Amino acid sequence: MRSYLTALAALATIGLCQARADFVSWSYNFTPSALSLPADVPGTGGVSLTNEPTKKADGTSDVVVTNIRGFSSAPRSSPDHFTHSAYTFTLVLTDLASSQTATMKFNGFFSGTISATSANLGSTFTQPLTQTATLGGHVYSVNLVNYAPPGPPTASNAGSISAHVGVDQFTPPPPTGGGGGGTPPPNAPEPSTLLLSCLGLSGLGLARWRKWRKAIL
Repeated sequence: MRSYLTALAALATIGLCQARADFVSWSYNFTPSALSLPADVPGTGGVSLTNEPTKKADGTSDVVVTNIRGFSSAPRSSPDHFTHSAYTFTLVLTDLASSQTATMKFNGFFSGTISATSANLGSTFTQPLTQTATLGGHVYSVNLVNYAPPGPPTASNAGSISAHVGVDQFTPPPPTGGGGGGTPPPNAPEPSTLLLSCLGLSGLGLARWRKWRKAIL
């Protein structure tokens, strides 16, 4: 009887582990304050920003805030200038299981030059770079992490601003560089680690169940 109860407990543990190993589902939408930012007067060009539709993700993930392109007809010898071209991105973040939503604003500005054949455009993120919200019992941490400058107006590839969204992770990635990975708290193992632990428990429970069944046959 004791072995039988142990087997039942192990099977129940499997179900609990499977539920806890699931990744949290969420959606996000970044809306720029403007789709086009003009160069300093009397410039001929500017910077265009994309406004992507709402997207979905699971668990901790890097996301693209916007794609960036420059446009200008100015000659290389006299490029368009950007002294402090400010932008704001409003993020609507939704925990899909609970439908709870948070709104966050991230700010920055462009500075540099663009001509018809060149681009030297920098971006500065202003504080706060990281914002958090608790939705559906999960802590979401959103951190601006990277800026990839646009090429000349003739370039095929766009530049971008990206962010790192950590779910139940309390240490944000470094503020620069490509996709980071937040460090999970000691008491919140990654789903893969949790799943391996559950497999170990399930194997132990199955072995005891087989031993009990063999004994009664």
